[in-house]
Amino acid sequence: MKTKFFVQAAIFFAAILTISSCRKPDKTLIYVEQIVPQIEFALYEITDALEGKTISYELTESKNADIIIEIDPNSSDLQAEGFKLTRDKGVIRVTGADPAGAMYGGLELAEQIKIAGLDGVTEQHQNPYMERRGTKFNIPLDVRTPSYTDVSDVAQKNIAEMWNFDFWKEYIDNLARYRYNFISLWNLHPFPSMVKVPGYEDVALNDVQRSTHEWEENYDTNGWGFCSPEILANPETLIEISIEEKIKFWNKVMAYGKSRNIDFYIVTWNIFVHGAKDKYGITDEIDNPITRDYFRKSVKQMFVSYPHLGGIGLTTGENMYGNTTQQKEDWAFETYARGMLDAAAEMPDRKFTFIHRQHMTGAKEIAEKFKPLVDHKNIEFIFSFKYAKAHVMSATRQPYHENFIKDIGDLKTIWTLRNDDNYYYRWGAPDFVREFILNIPIQPSRGFYYGSDQWVWGREFTMKNPEGQRQIEIVKHWNHWMMWGRLGYNP
Repeated sequence: MKTKFFVQAAIFFAAILTISSCRKPDKTLIYVEQIVPQIEFALYEITDALEGKTISYELTESKNADIIIEIDPNSSDLQAEGFKLTRDKGVIRVTGADPAGAMYGGLELAEQIKIAGLDGVTEQHQNPYMERRGTKFNIPLDVRTPSYTDVSDVAQKNIAEMWNFDFWKEYIDNLARYRYNFISLWNLHPFPSMVKVPGYEDVALNDVQRSTHEWEENYDTNGWGFCSPEILANPETLIEISIEEKIKFWNKVMAYGKSRNIDFYIVTWNIFVHGAKDKYGITDEIDNPITRDYFRKSVKQMFVSYPHLGGIGLTTGENMYGNTTQQKEDWAFETYARGMLDAAAEMPDRKFTFIHRQHMTGAKEIAEKFKPLVDHKNIEFIFSFKYAKAHVMSATRQPYHENFIKDIGDLKTIWTLRNDDNYYYRWGAPDFVREFILNIPIQPSRGFYYGSDQWVWGREFTMKNPEGQRQIEIVKHWNHWMMWGRLGYNP
């Protein structure tokens, strides 16, 4: 039975002690300068590729090796996450600017070995084109804290998967292979399912539930009615779990993401209070001081509870109709911005990312109102803009962003790349994706996130006769998802 070599640091060093420093001509010797989780993952892929070609290998503590993996933060021609793959006198060397770059270089080497063997490995020098390459994941946490996509079969069939570490492990591993470096989790009001807020402890939800109510064919596209009384009155408990155990779970998931160079962001629509409505006097009214205090403390508690959380994003829309842009942004600042500033004051050595969607509001007004975040040394303030509305497959050149770019001045944006057209069919058009990405204006870009509304790219449920466990969607549609990540990294 084929064995796979996957390194835990202790096992790795124990193995090294048993290996002679002299070269063994019948073995491919691998030297790793620095063992970190990102390189462990790349090494797993490399050894798996070697086994697939029936090439014997050993780890060695000698630099006199056939494959060398190293980190060189002082390399003048490598940017963060960049790598070089070189060959010299029979030695293949992977050099990364940092652990992420070494991982990507190792994954590149593994892929080349799988395709062409060791003799077919060609040199590469790659630096990331788009700095941040993420996924948009509408996450169905619980019937009591729905996402924008929960009123669908795909969401209902994936609620339990969101609390399954094996799902996230496979999802994250594949995102790393595809060169993504962040995941944005989108939910109308995630706080009751993810944190226990001081002063509002009874809002926190134990267990994971979904409704047994017969869902209607259509619901309001503004996100209203997802927690109607008849939906909440007929729950089914999928998982028995305390809020403390939920926090441990998500810390484990986020830490695993870090080990693959993947950060997590939480993004919300507003003002929704699902799971918290009427507790302590919380409502969705914009002028309710209790609601403002609750949101502010919830945002801070997200960062207190999750040391690996990269940032928070918000939308001032969907449930803020009848309010002016100034009223919306005043509320957003007093809640989300104040909460992040509170967290930054309590954790002065931590870096934070704040994402504000331009959707249903004004960029100039946002920039003016959120200047304390823009100027904060530990907070990166980024806009978000729907670059192709919801239809990235419509054309490689999109017309919607020109005025937005003028409005934000020197500030940066993450582009929303929404695919609301193709969920079932296997799709692949590398020339289209390459041209699309190269047409995005690079100067104001911090990166992009790719995903969908009305679909959850979780575990598939449409295959008629699956063999074994159902695939996760980004593996079933591997070519589709690989192209947006890989070509975002290097078009």
